[in-house]
Amino acid sequence: MKKAFTLLELLVVIALIGLLTGLALSSLRQARLRAKFVVVNSDLRQIGLGLECYVMDHKKYPPTREDCNTGSLADHLYQLPDELAEGEYLPAASVGQAMSVMMEDKFHPGHTYKYRSVGECIRDRNKIDRWIKAKLWVPSGFPAGSSLEKSQGQWYTEPKESPVTWAVFSIGPNFEEEWVWDTLGGLYPIPKETWYNTQQKKGFLVRVRMKNGHEHGSFEGPR
Repeated sequence: MKKAFTLLELLVVIALIGLLTGLALSSLRQARLRAKFVVVNSDLRQIGLGLECYVMDHKKYPPTREDCNTGSLADHLYQLPDELAEGEYLPAASVGQAMSVMMEDKFHPGHTYKYRSVGECIRDRNKIDRWIKAKLWVPSGFPAGSSLEKSQGQWYTEPKESPVTWAVFSIGPNFEEEWVWDTLGGLYPIPKETWYNTQQKKGFLVRVRMKNGHEHGSFEGPR
């Protein structure tokens, strides 16, 4: 006569199966997140190459696009420059899409990655604003030094003065608009404190180009 499983044994087996399934799903989520980070970093590198090709042809970087309607990263603030698509440095978006370039942020569907530079600024109708300049906040001694203390850095509006020529970035996972202002004080995306943090599980994925030609960023991804 075969011995049947007791109710307790069945419950233990079910619990073990549930535990193993949970561990497998967690590992799968982490693997997918790591893969997404790889793709995003590759996209940011491609955008950087497009920007450098543009400056070789035009002797300046394209203007920064600000969003006069909302000023929100959750919308189209700092979207990639139209000039990169018009000059075929990056693929153009389809007609009717709100995106300026067909480089969709993998963490923000329907929106491009973000671009910030110093100097020329566009707020409305693709016209460069005569009175307002795009600006970047750079910590003193960056990239060796980094801080969110306003006394430990400064805003730059003139390309000749800024140690950083441009920054391109993804808003990253678990983005919260309030975090940008309440915690970061709007000092993004150059300080390393604004980059993706494995403990908080949020932050920007960033690629920054210095005036000396070196590039820095949050290339490691989640661990």
